[in-house]
Amino acid sequence: MKNGILLCATMALGTLACAHEPKKTERTVEAAQPATQPRTLAIAQLPGPRTCSSDSDCSDKQLCIRTQCVDITANMDECGMMRVHFEFNEANLAVDDTVKLQRMGRCLKADHALHVTIEGNADERGTDDWNLALGDKRASAVEGYLERLGVSGGQLKKATFGEDHPLCTQHNEECWAKNRRAALKTKSSR
Repeated sequence: MKNGILLCATMALGTLACAHEPKKTERTVEAAQPATQPRTLAIAQLPGPRTCSSDSDCSDKQLCIRTQCVDITANMDECGMMRVHFEFNEANLAVDDTVKLQRMGRCLKADHALHVTIEGNADERGTDDWNLALGDKRASAVEGYLERLGVSGGQLKKATFGEDHPLCTQHNEECWAKNRRAALKTKSSR
């Protein structure tokens, strides 16, 4: 038995291995496997479309569309016409509408060839002069907000229609609420 142990020890030092000793090639293979994992991780981290939950997750020249940051381009639907609505006899912007206007501001700042006409409107109640003035105040509120966001005044144009361009002609609160608006109509100068 002593000769067997001595023989294994002698063989382990040479090119042959004892049957009780693991082969050196197995150790080499085991040591090589972890080295391949970082390469796999590096491939999985290649840059791709950035995911988002709101425009603020994207760069200044992108919008969050269907959870992906997308570059703002000319004639993009998301930068097209929009409307904001107002309370009766008011020209103050609602919080929900400021979110929409921030998106429009992002579009205008990213594409300087994009221009918007802001059309102020009122419902049928009130005098013609009152409704024209109220439409102008609503258009001015939108214009001022966009300028505070950093939009160039040269991209903005105001118009007021008072009660002359109603979306709805019924005589009830639901209809009047639709008509109390500022419509933003975009046009590219390309």
